[in-house]
Amino acid sequence: LDAEISDLLSSIEESFSARLSDSVIFRMNTAAGGTSISLTEEQSRVLARVFAIAQGTDGAFDPAVLPLVTAWGFDPPYRMNNGVPPAEEVIKQAKAASSSTHFAMTEEGIVKSRSDASLDLGAAVKGYAAERVAAILSEKKVTEALVYIGGTIAAVGRSYEIGISPPRDSAESFVARFTLDSGEICATSGDYERYFTYEGKRYHHILDPRTGYPADSGIISATVISTDGLLADALATALVVLGKDRGIELLKSFGAKGILITSEKNVVGYGVTPVIKDNSYVLV
Repeated sequence: LDAEISDLLSSIEESFSARLSDSVIFRMNTAAGGTSISLTEEQSRVLARVFAIAQGTDGAFDPAVLPLVTAWGFDPPYRMNNGVPPAEEVIKQAKAASSSTHFAMTEEGIVKSRSDASLDLGAAVKGYAAERVAAILSEKKVTEALVYIGGTIAAVGRSYEIGISPPRDSAESFVARFTLDSGEICATSGDYERYFTYEGKRYHHILDPRTGYPADSGIISATVISTDGLLADALATALVVLGKDRGIELLKSFGAKGILITSEKNVVGYGVTPVIKDNSYVLV
């Protein structure tokens, strides 16, 4: 199993990494505007799916946000612009390039309309990879397993209790826990993973493509639970951008469950009832 899973993950990375020179994403990102690149059936299916989710979230999740991520320094090696927000003009230019509307799927593959547009599937492909690995384990009749890929978790064979990491300082190892059933996949995004503080304000890595700035919706952690790993991963990002009310609407429309944590330390469950561990947080 180890070799089969390793080969699968290597194949996914070779297809969808924004940094491997042979990947379709890297080739598209470095191509001139108007260039068409052919796709495999898997590549076409995954890209069509992420573009559809981007449209369904009104751009709150956008796989073409890489120019903004780079402008803020939240891409490897994570220099975070040396702890200083980029100039407004830099943000404006990057924001103009950061839209999946600059890309179009065709019968031949994918084409982009402007040279400075670029893709990064990092906010979705981990969920896809976790789902594919879980499928292999199920096919091989594995009776119980947890798959963990970059914050995305898939349960195989039985239910597991999953803890949500504290988005702020806490005396507890997790804020709340919930049950992840076999066949389900959960993904968590938050403003606490990569950030810097400048003049007393926190600037984090989850950027709102609609404004060009870090999301400021009041949601500091979002966990999405679904049988669709790619969807769970992408929606977790979108919920941090959109906030509680619009986020719950989105969960409902996509048939997913979720747990939102607000900056006021409220924990909101939709379709799932979390159990609070850190008593400084309140279940509402």
